[in-house]
Amino acid sequence: MASTVFGVFAVLAAIVGVVLFLVLRRRPHTRAGAYVTGFCLLLAAGMLAMGHFSFAALESAALNTFTPAERAAALPCDAMVLKADKTDNKLNGRYVWWLRLRVTPRTGGPYEIERTARLTSSMGERLVPGNVVLPCLVTRTDRTRIEIAALA
Repeated sequence: MASTVFGVFAVLAAIVGVVLFLVLRRRPHTRAGAYVTGFCLLLAAGMLAMGHFSFAALESAALNTFTPAERAAALPCDAMVLKADKTDNKLNGRYVWWLRLRVTPRTGGPYEIERTARLTSSMGERLVPGNVVLPCLVTRTDRTRIEIAALA
């Protein structure tokens, strides 16, 4: 969601910057203002684009929450924490943790995935690598989409 907002504002800032530059550059008394305005708006568009890509990376690697229909069709599994690292990023008062998990579905072999999760400091510190196994759900069609209710 946040990546979409940043992306929309980046595109709008770029469009406004180009239009203002082209309009203001035509008049001799506003030519200097055209360069300053264009530079500032394109710089802002670049910063917003960086925010878009940062949030998009976090959102794509985050643990999913399933809809009720997806939850009903999902397969139960277990996720063992292999590695838990607290990042410096904080979102809505919770730190973003980088988790490496070994997912073992009830049918099929185990596999490893990496995900991010927003956790409180106390919850993240309880995820001792190798000792914590959490019940989870995995979709039938995409083994990388998992939901861990204890971390939601």
